[in-house]
Amino acid sequence: MITRLTARLARTRQQGYAPHVDFQRASATHRPLVAALWLVATLLIIQAWQQWDAMAQQQQQTDALEQRFTQLTRRQEQLIQAAIRLSPRQKQQVAAFTQQSSTPFALMNAVARAWSGEVALTRVEINTQAQLLHLDLEAKGLGDAFRFVERLKAQPGVQVNLQQSARKTTDPQHPVQVKLSVGAR
Repeated sequence: MITRLTARLARTRQQGYAPHVDFQRASATHRPLVAALWLVATLLIIQAWQQWDAMAQQQQQTDALEQRFTQLTRRQEQLIQAAIRLSPRQKQQVAAFTQQSSTPFALMNAVARAWSGEVALTRVEINTQAQLLHLDLEAKGLGDAFRFVERLKAQPGVQVNLQQSARKTTDPQHPVQVKLSVGAR
């Protein structure tokens, strides 16, 4: 097959079928065609240059947006890290809240176990932060109030302080008013 093609190429050379193109002497019919080709080539180069310039501008915009996104991401990470870390004041607030959230049920249970019918509670104030109960009570006599205090002191982990005692003169029964503070040991 290759031998046939080479033989055919040799015959066409002998017959003179090759196109006759003379680049040194341009003919009048070829001049407008060459000018048109140069014009088309120039327009294609200008078009390619404009597209390349537009692509370069888009790349710059993309780079700027990418840098902005990176900055925002870093800032967000810093804010998250700052939110995770607590300032000393925030740590104090959390500790105070934790203390307040601890329940005074143990102290209330101790008061309930020491309770008797001779004693009436008139006021109960709970301080969860200090783990204290402030009690105001009335009893028929001072002995009833002291027995209540002794029963409270006998409870494990309970500390009782007598703050004030007085007779209520405005009441016809003349009960004894006692103020106590009950805390955990």
